[in-house]
Order: sequence, then structure tokens, then C-alpha cells
Amino acid sequence: MTNIEKYYDHLSASTINLFVRDKAKFILKTMKLDDFNGNPSTIRGQAVDHQLCSIPFYKDKNIQTHIEEASSFYESELLGLKGKFEEKKIEKERSDLPQYIMSGFPTYYNLDDLPVRTQSKITVEFEEVSLPIIGYIDLELETTLRELKSVRAIPSAIPHAVQRQASIYSYATKKPIWVDYTSKKNCTSYKVINVEDNIKEVIQICQSIEKFLSISKDIHEIAGMFYPNLDSWEWDKNDINTAKKIWSIK
Repeated sequence: MTNIEKYYDHLSASTINLFVRDKAKFILKTMKLDDFNGNPSTIRGQAVDHQLCSIPFYKDKNIQTHIEEASSFYESELLGLKGKFEEKKIEKERSDLPQYIMSGFPTYYNLDDLPVRTQSKITVEFEEVSLPIIGYIDLELETTLRELKSVRAIPSAIPHAVQRQASIYSYATKKPIWVDYTSKKNCTSYKVINVEDNIKEVIQICQSIEKFLSISKDIHEIAGMFYPNLDSWEWDKNDINTAKKIWSIK
């Protein structure tokens, strides 16, 4: 058994991108101590994504019904959050949610392709990587894929992390993929055009993860090579408290 197989039975786009973005948080995840399960912003994003991706299946529903269902999803998922959040933050995401639905509704209502399923599971294996990569596609259609991101500000291009994620899905299904960025004001779609190059990057990062976890059999020794950025939004109070114990922070 290799070192990576001690900690993971598969990789995912989120794990691959976390390794690139934040080594300390990656170590926390590897140690199975990452307690973060969302905040009002991520729950609002999930509510928007879930509802917009359902539109091609239920075109008989009006936009108000989609807004109401997204709001119900938001309220339900809030109950499962482990962290404690200010009521004004919860209310802001609650009040913003309808605007995201209204912005993305035309794009998903007018898709010129027949829907197949949401959250399609894919598994990809590469000879150069020890573990399979597993992912879930937001919306699979007969001939295309859609990856939905609800954001405060729409980027001018697809970030590398999202390109890697989307390319894994496209490679697995052999279908072209679009990334739809929905803000409170509008929705912009970008087609991922450099899938092969992105897949090469994914393989290289996966190999880096394997080498990284092979530095030592003791994950705590690897952790000692880094220091956590506790100012990052990804570190909630529980994660910060855990990090303080691992890195002996007072």
C-alpha cells in the first residue's frame, strides 16, 4: 500500500484543487479532521445550483415556483450547518437568493439539448495515477454538459481550478462542457476548450500529491513543513481550533 492509499481511496477535483490552493487545509483533510461543512454563502450556492439545474426537467414550473423551492432548500440545509453564523449573514444570503434564480433562469430554460440527469457520477482512471478520480456533473444533457457556479462577480475567464474540474467531466463523458457563471445581475457562459491540456495538468497535480504524501510516513511531520492561513474563509472556528492543536498555535 502506497502512502496516498493510506489516506484516500479516490481523488476528486475538490481535493486536487485544495492541494494546489492550501497545503495546510489539504493536510487537515488528509487527516480526516476537516470539519467544514459549509456556511450561508455555500448553502445559498447549493440552493441556486440545485434549482437552476432542475429547470430543463420541469419547464412547466414558473420562475416563482423555482424561487420558492430554492428558498425551501436553503432553509432546510441551514439546519445542518455545524458552525454558528450571524443572523445578518444568513438573512443577506436569503434575500439575495431569488436574484440568482432570476439571472440564471433564461439560460437554463432555453438550453437547446435534452436533459439526462443532474449530479451524474463519473469515474476516471489514468495509468500515471494510483487512484481513480470521482466526480459529479451538475447537469448532463444528451450531447453537452453544464457546470454551474453562482458567484458575486462573474470572472472574465474560467479560473484554472474550474477548468480542471470541468475538463475531468468532459474527458470522462467525451462531451463538450460549458461553465455557467450566475450572479445577482446576469449569467455568462464559457465553453472549456483546452480539455487535453487541463487533463495533463490534473495528472501532474495528482502525481505531486502522491510525492507529497510520500515525504514521510508520519503526516504530522509533513504538516510541520507548512503553516495554516487561519484568515482564509475556508477555515471555520472548528477547523481553526483543530489547527491550533496540530500546529501548536496559542
